[in-house]
Amino acid sequence: MAKTKSAATVTLAVQRRTTNGKRPVRRLRQEGIVPGIVYGRTMDPVSIAVSRRELSKVLHSTRGERALVTLRLEEAPPWEKPALVKLVQHDPVDGRILHVDFQAILLTERLRVRIPVVLKGVPVGVKQDGGLMEHFLREIEVECLPTEIPSGVECDVSALKIGDTVHVRDLTPPPQAKILSDPEGVIAAVQMPKEEKPEEAAAAVTEPEVIREKKEEAPAPAEDAKGEKPDAKKEKESKA
Repeated sequence: MAKTKSAATVTLAVQRRTTNGKRPVRRLRQEGIVPGIVYGRTMDPVSIAVSRRELSKVLHSTRGERALVTLRLEEAPPWEKPALVKLVQHDPVDGRILHVDFQAILLTERLRVRIPVVLKGVPVGVKQDGGLMEHFLREIEVECLPTEIPSGVECDVSALKIGDTVHVRDLTPPPQAKILSDPEGVIAAVQMPKEEKPEEAAAAVTEPEVIREKKEEAPAPAEDAKGEKPDAKKEKESKA
């Protein structure tokens, strides 16, 4: 159900870097040089500088940032060391490479690395039944020799139906490598898409605001020429 691709090594020329500090490093970057460091279990850390153009070729290859490279230090006496690209720092704005870390390794010593899982094909449950393909575990950890690091594992999912799941245990281990990831880890699954319930327009009915008009007050009765109100005048006349 799965097949592997093996990674190949490439040679990358580096130079020993003697300058440190923000200004010298900024100057190197302006000249197309990437500062970096090489460290390993059997060596002291070495500050290096590498051509951004050559490093980009390695990182943009099919191996990407998992590349196994042979570092060639151009000095007297020159030396070569097999190494893995361990960390690459990019500028958050323009994506330029700012710094790179290499881990020197022994070609005869097995190591642990993470490799990507690439799904191939379109599941039957997606094409025929309208299912939804979910890719959960995108990398697995393997143990192997540095010269036998797979660049990835391709998993054929074309036969999956709705409800089918691919686990780590279903993958065929790469040649000369041992899978270390949890066998029960879910690689991918085909699921029935969730039905979207129409949103009910639960508009709250509010009572219209009643605007009550103020009653007009009756005008006060006018006084006659003697300063008496009409009602008082009528009362006197009725008593007379």
